[in-house]
Amino acid sequence: MEQSNDESEINIIELFYVIKSKLLIIILTALVFGIGAGVFTHYMITPMYSSSSSVYVLSKEAVISYSDFMVGTSLTSDYMEMIKSDTVMERVLNNLGLEDELSVSQLREGISISNPTDTRMLNITAVNKDPRLAKAIADEVAEVSVQRISEIMDVEEPNIYEHGKISEYPISPNLKKNVFIAGMLGAVIAAAIFIVLHLMDDRIHSPEDVEKYLKLNVLAAIPVEDGKVEQIRIDERKRLGLIK
Repeated sequence: MEQSNDESEINIIELFYVIKSKLLIIILTALVFGIGAGVFTHYMITPMYSSSSSVYVLSKEAVISYSDFMVGTSLTSDYMEMIKSDTVMERVLNNLGLEDELSVSQLREGISISNPTDTRMLNITAVNKDPRLAKAIADEVAEVSVQRISEIMDVEEPNIYEHGKISEYPISPNLKKNVFIAGMLGAVIAAAIFIVLHLMDDRIHSPEDVEKYLKLNVLAAIPVEDGKVEQIRIDERKRLGLIK
């Protein structure tokens, strides 16, 4: 058991030094991946903008009581379904003159409805590559929705609490996030390649390798300067008659 732990520890140390020796290449690979992701994100991905309008579930004539709040809470789920209905989507497209640009399903995919916890508010968020169009869609969905809710529920129209604003900054893509993820991915891939190459390398590089792989004890070692290694190889090939 102790021998196995020692071998495992040695392997981890070896891998650490392998990564350390190739650290510059790993960093350069991370930079290349990061820069590539940044260029792709900036030039190839269309920025998307969002805008949100808010609707208050209870109508103007409602008496504020505990029962009213309970009813309002239960109605939010119904209203969320009504807002994204085909009828509402078709009216929005018709009112904005977008019938030739977007289908009902495409418009619905670009709209999300959320209900903040413990509130009777519905936030209608539209996402589009044009920030002005995103605001127009969010506002129009809110307007058409309160009209449709009034028709179906036979009640006074709910209040539009807040209209959307034109966003100055896109919500996607996230340039910094993409660059960071790509850089980390590049570093991991480079490190993994060096580790795999090291593990697949079964050549003898040192006396320790002789003991480790051949299970033989090294009695002596002859030090050779790096500049003389190639000359020794040539002399050995001449001795064997492989070259003249």
